[in-house]
Amino acid sequence: MAKKNDAWGIEVGANALKAIRLVKQGGQLTVVDYAVLPFKKILTTPDLNVDEAIQVQLDAFLAKHDINKSNVVVSVPGNMAFARFAKLPPVEPKKIPDIVRFEAVQQIPFPIEQVEWDYQVFQQEDSPDVEVGIFAITKERVMTFLTNYRRVNISVDALTLSPLAVYNAFSYDNADDDDPAGTIYMDIGTTSTDVIIVESGGIWLRTLPIGGNQFTEALVKAFKLSFPKAEKLKREASTSKYARQIFQAMRPIFADLVQEVQRSLGYYQSLNRDADLTRLVGVGSTFRLPGLTKFLKQQLQLDVVRPDGFKRIHVDGRQAADFAENAMNLATAYGCALQGLGLETVSANVLPAAILKQRLWRSKQPWIAAAAAAVAIASGLAVGRYYLENANYAASAAEHDRPVQGVISRANGFSSSYNELQNTQDPHPQIKNLRRLLDYRDLWPKIVEDITLAAATTQPPAPSLTADYAKLDPTAVERERDRWRRLYIDQIEAEYQPMGGDQTAGDATGRTGRTGSADLGPDLATRYNAEQFWAGQSAPRYVVTVTGTTPYADAATLLDQTFIQWLKKNAERQDRPYKIIVDQSVIASLRQLGEEGLPGEARTNRNTNRRPRPVAEPRFNNRRNGSNQRFGDVMREMEMPRGATPDLAQAEETPLYPARPFVDLDRSRDWRFELTWVVELKKPDEARRSETLSAPPPAPPPAAQASPTDGTHVSSQEVRS
Repeated sequence: MAKKNDAWGIEVGANALKAIRLVKQGGQLTVVDYAVLPFKKILTTPDLNVDEAIQVQLDAFLAKHDINKSNVVVSVPGNMAFARFAKLPPVEPKKIPDIVRFEAVQQIPFPIEQVEWDYQVFQQEDSPDVEVGIFAITKERVMTFLTNYRRVNISVDALTLSPLAVYNAFSYDNADDDDPAGTIYMDIGTTSTDVIIVESGGIWLRTLPIGGNQFTEALVKAFKLSFPKAEKLKREASTSKYARQIFQAMRPIFADLVQEVQRSLGYYQSLNRDADLTRLVGVGSTFRLPGLTKFLKQQLQLDVVRPDGFKRIHVDGRQAADFAENAMNLATAYGCALQGLGLETVSANVLPAAILKQRLWRSKQPWIAAAAAAVAIASGLAVGRYYLENANYAASAAEHDRPVQGVISRANGFSSSYNELQNTQDPHPQIKNLRRLLDYRDLWPKIVEDITLAAATTQPPAPSLTADYAKLDPTAVERERDRWRRLYIDQIEAEYQPMGGDQTAGDATGRTGRTGSADLGPDLATRYNAEQFWAGQSAPRYVVTVTGTTPYADAATLLDQTFIQWLKKNAERQDRPYKIIVDQSVIASLRQLGEEGLPGEARTNRNTNRRPRPVAEPRFNNRRNGSNQRFGDVMREMEMPRGATPDLAQAEETPLYPARPFVDLDRSRDWRFELTWVVELKKPDEARRSETLSAPPPAPPPAAQASPTDGTHVSSQEVRS
């Protein structure tokens, strides 16, 4: 919108067209002209052509007033638009538009593509809270509303909401007022009432479906009059000798209006607990009804006032008296004119974007013409300079062309030689390198399989493998627990030592000479070739560490005669891409838990910087819903009959099954062990052959085979490398 010191504000209400022209001279606003033109019939009259009536009134307005040199801002009634308010989290200012658009999509009850909308941010300097007001109107209503102005050749520069215009009027007029108390502005129109609450620099508004027509209809029913006669009686009620009877007839409408206002105030105070509303300011011709001010004051317990004019605008002496009489009916037009001068507090503009661009383009046309002339002059100078410099370049180009061509010829020769080498090179090395990407792909599954088979050699007793814990006697379990030949594996770790690493010091595991590498595996495809495999170097290896617990009393003998013995017997097999190296110190650590065995036990990862964390109950990955499911939930589902529905109430009262049978038993006599051995990788060619072998693994003991899935014999909670 062009910046001018002259603006018209126009409001087309259901009862009259109201307009005011303000001119800004220095720091003073002057009312140069204004108009109040009542319609012959109220626009809500049945069978009335509303658009035609508006255009006739606009023509009558243009016949007496010149608006061509002024900004024009018009308003739409509050009941035609939407106003929503939302509190935003403290964010950077540049992110506010995106968040507001998201809120607009949620708050506006129409698809965002079907509305014209704008917003205003309300934020106090000493508060991090950000509140935003979102104002919208459907595009169909906007185009219908603007058609009346377009047909009479009125160019509209901005379109705002009537309640926002009222707010702008009083916000500007009361700018010097230091009273921080909250104020309610109530504009009673013909068909609806706008309630605007202003407090601490913020604004909240709501449009009520009660207006002057409802009071007129009450008189029609009470006195059996026609609508025009009842409307005349309502306007003359203050001077009529039947003022009391008129008030009694309209009393139910007064009650409905107060009830709606009280509901709005109650909702606002529920959102703002510290709200302090002390007065109500009434505008609109309906506010002149006899008894309305007193009734509102008694029912709302507020100071109700009706101003007689505006303080910060100057009115010519000839119009001063008449303007004071119509001032409160011109509040909306006054606010629109302030927006035309750029003096508004809320600058919401729901004018379609296409019209705004057209206005912007039209305002910049003089500047664009001047810029185009400047560009044309500059282009002419540039073209002349181009031809001058081009002639100078052509004269010197021939002199330097011969040595450049010689360099280009040599480069072309080098390129031809490179292409020839590429076409004759043997592709087999590249093919072999691609094949080596799959080397050692079965390394980890087979290491975990070996740990499982080694643990199964303990031959745990059958009662310790059952999943039906209800059949076990807790007393017998506690008494016989130290004879359970069973291992609980808590953690498997592996540390990679590349070929050629420091493995000379310490034992076979290299515990005193670890490299500290955290690699998950060797990138062997890029570290060797088939002809010079590990020449003069030691083979790459992994140091495998298994940590767990056992309730067996003689834990050292159990581990040595079962788990470790299995590793020694199966150290080197043809179906494995590695060989196991076991020395005399496989048992790196063995100690009784003591108090550490109680629930909430914390374990420390050896040779890592991770924090100790409590022993967690095993979890199973449920791929159907992408979540982790506790062991107890899985066991309940396994025991539930097919098609049965779980009892949620019972599930809330019944604790989850423990991760291990009788986890609350005394574990202070259990043993925590740490086993360490070395896995040395075979050459890639041998490793590939091991993948093709189909020899079955060594058969586990019968006790371990009896229950391959029902227990937690090897209950690895995590495998980390």
